[in-house]
Order: sequence, then C-alpha cells, then structure tokens
Amino acid sequence: MGVSFFFFRGCGSCHFCHSGLPHFCATGGISNTVGIYRDGGWANYALVPVNQVHKIPDKITLEQAALTEPISCLAHGWDIISPITVGSKILITGAGIIGSLWVCALHHQGHRKVTVSEPNQARLDLLRKLDTGFDLITPNQLKQNQAEDPTYLFDVVIDCSGYPPAIEHAVSLLQKGGKLCCFGVAPPHGEIKIKPFDIYLRELKIYGVLVNPFSFPNSIGLIEAMGDRYLTFDKLGIKVYSLQQYKEALEELKKGTIAKAIFKLECGCPKAQ
Repeated sequence: MGVSFFFFRGCGSCHFCHSGLPHFCATGGISNTVGIYRDGGWANYALVPVNQVHKIPDKITLEQAALTEPISCLAHGWDIISPITVGSKILITGAGIIGSLWVCALHHQGHRKVTVSEPNQARLDLLRKLDTGFDLITPNQLKQNQAEDPTYLFDVVIDCSGYPPAIEHAVSLLQKGGKLCCFGVAPPHGEIKIKPFDIYLRELKIYGVLVNPFSFPNSIGLIEAMGDRYLTFDKLGIKVYSLQQYKEALEELKKGTIAKAIFKLECGCPKAQ
C-alpha cells in the first residue's frame, strides 16, 4: 500500500484553524512543515502524525504519487480562482514544474485557448512533450503580440514564475473582468506597480494562493483521472537522482533542462527472505 503525507497541520484552536484556514495558523501551519521546519526532508525516514497520511489508490504509480503535494497546491489554487469557463483565454507565466502541471490540469479540464510564456527555451521544449496544442512563447513574443494587437488580452493569468516584472506585465494583459492568480513564490521584498483605477474600471480580481489546505483528496482524484496521458516523468521533464547526486540535480534545475528533481532514497531495510 502506498501513502502520501500532508506536510503541515494547524494548532486546532486559533481563529484561523476554526475558520478552516490552518495554513494561516501562527503556531502550526506552514511554520510546522515537515522537511523544512521539522526534520525529514533529506532523511531516509520521517515520523509524521497518522492523520496527515493519505492512502494512494493502487492504480496510481509511485511516480505519480510523488506529485501529490504539488498538484494539491494546484487544486487549492483551482478552488480559489474558479469558476473558469471553458473557452476562456488563459495565460500561464513560467513553465517550471508548477506551470507544467497547470498546463496538464487545464487541458484535462477541456481548456484549449491557453498560452504559456517562458524565457527558457529548454523548458518550452519540455512542454511540447505534453502535446496539448497550447501556444508556447517567450516573454518577448508575448510583448510583441501585445504591441501588435491591442485586443491581445486574457480572461485569466496564472503566474507560476513569482517574478515581479512578469506579474506587473500580466496586469496589463488582463481582459475586463479578468483574474490574476499569483501562484508562484515572489521575493519577500519584491514590488510591482499597479493603478487602483485600473482595478476599479476593469473590475480586475487578484488572488493569492498559499500551499494546499485540505487539498490532498482532490489531488489524488486529479492524479487518478489524468493518469499516464499527462503524468509521466518523461513528459513532465522530471528526473530521478540518488541523494548523493544532489549537486548534479540542483545544477540541472538551474539550467532548466529538467523541470523537477526527485530523490530516490534507499531505506536500508533488510530484504525479506
């Protein structure tokens, strides 16, 4: 039986926990994350509370199960920015693993008018393996399209880059009534300029998405539904390394030749006779 574990929990007693928002809990939440603020991220074993463990259905492979956490964050974001009508024009900025998973989820949900903007050509090449038919362009091409056509606008922009200039530019690309989803992690002191009058006049909506409260069941369901059509390591540009190869893994991530590195840990358990 395979399992995946949800990496944080709230205190259960504060205002945010009682409001169903444990990720905002001051004493628990993301400040109690296993593998970051608690040991376990680079270890062969991690001790976690049983109520944070989720059973993985048999039809989901171990490779796909490794995507439970990032897809759970996506599922939380989907809940926040919904509804998105099929036929909406959607822009994704940033094509790392999170951008790639948004591509998978949107295509799976029937969306076809999707554009992806990414400066790294290697990442765009990885996206082509998904065979979605989406428009894959660079930020320079995005700006050129906007300059040539004033109607080149989007109903929804999902920023997966966390890059402030890209987020600022995204606001100018929003259609009237458009939605901007700030999904990528921006620098804590990063800033953007935006005119409040534009928000008022165009009825723009700006959403933030922080981690994944109560989203693991949705994530597991999505993984089961998307299956091998989308979620294989080859299609997503994911590469598996031993823990001893961490320097190589980090270097490949910097180059953009892979979208995600996953470490396979040897448990050191005695084999059954």
